[in-house]
Amino acid sequence: MVATDPNDRLRKRAMAAAYTLLGIVPAAQAAKKTSADRWSYDASFLQYSESERIQVSEPQFGVRRDFAGDKSLSILATVDTISGASPIGILPATNNTAPQTMTSPSGKAINPIIGKVPTGNFNDTRVALSGTWQQPVGQDKTGVYGANISKERDYLAVGANTSIARDFNQKNTTLLFGIAPEFDVSSPTGGLPVEFSTQTAPGSINGKNDTKWLASGLAGLTQVINPKLLMQWNYTFTYENGYLDDPYKLLSVVNTGGDPLFAIFEKRPRSRMEHSLYWLTKYNIRAKDVFGLGLRYYGDDWGVRSQTIDFSYHWSYGERHFLDPHVRYYHQTKADFFRIGLRDGQPLPTFASADYRLDDLDGVTFGVRWGWLFRNGSELILRAEYYTQTGESHPSDAVGAQRAYDLFPTINATILQIEYKFSL
Repeated sequence: MVATDPNDRLRKRAMAAAYTLLGIVPAAQAAKKTSADRWSYDASFLQYSESERIQVSEPQFGVRRDFAGDKSLSILATVDTISGASPIGILPATNNTAPQTMTSPSGKAINPIIGKVPTGNFNDTRVALSGTWQQPVGQDKTGVYGANISKERDYLAVGANTSIARDFNQKNTTLLFGIAPEFDVSSPTGGLPVEFSTQTAPGSINGKNDTKWLASGLAGLTQVINPKLLMQWNYTFTYENGYLDDPYKLLSVVNTGGDPLFAIFEKRPRSRMEHSLYWLTKYNIRAKDVFGLGLRYYGDDWGVRSQTIDFSYHWSYGERHFLDPHVRYYHQTKADFFRIGLRDGQPLPTFASADYRLDDLDGVTFGVRWGWLFRNGSELILRAEYYTQTGESHPSDAVGAQRAYDLFPTINATILQIEYKFSL
């Protein structure tokens, strides 16, 4: 992921579609396969907490029904409760701009502190429902057909996905192809901002909502190299078109001394093409222990480039326990139109955003999963992770007084999850 801010819809929606095609589903949806005409269930609760920022509580409940003929139906319900504070893009107040109450794009009051990146408080609830039907399609082929819908106070997303997998070489080789279209409606609190308009100025709001659509595609190959080694290669692409701005993000216009004078709304391109290459290796070291290494490269026509290295180890000890340590490193370059701020008196660029999620950044995740298989076949899984995200605190394009401030404060977050799987 690019960043941990739950409002990062641009990447989040696109990657969710790609992950659905790949079969990398949320924990509560990945119910184990059971015999025909049986029900299996998966319940989980996740708590995500950033220091002094975002808090997310996410319960999920999944159900799966297996039918004769290798057919199955899966349904997943998710509720995200999000609250806390998030940077809105404007620069810190200086000694020459006495702290005063201002209004965030969503209409909430903000009290800037000299030298500190301003944040806006918010809260929201997202309710999501998805369903997937899987069945054989001819000899050595499996088809998957799915649909999903999610609703927030100011956002609606409706999507579908379909894929087909073909086995070759005595099922040691699998080819996978899929597509996932989606249609979204953004209805910002307070109305739709006019791009580059001055906040609170007459005419800065025009309309109540705007739309976008996206389409994701996947081509994948999974190969069993030998009895101990498996590899997977995937190429995904996503094309988005329509309203891609974040209506709650602003840019500061500053003077030559770095003093913020006023704030304007951001402007992003109305299309985005994203490409991703992924390579996964799984190696069975001994008994049931499995080493995993994933490498991913991402690039888009906004100028964002990223590399991800993901290491995992599955350690089975005893007859009914396992431990999965996990380390992940992520690096991202900034978008071509990312700006810390704009200077007063200079012509406006074609596009500009001060959203930190489009800046240069690095993220590191350390975590572990612990699992216990009960004698009745049910399974309990506990997960704990620590995430830290850093960026350029003192960028070279900072102006005047802004050079002395930390313009990209480090984000530290914890992720705790409990999951229980059972069948009837």
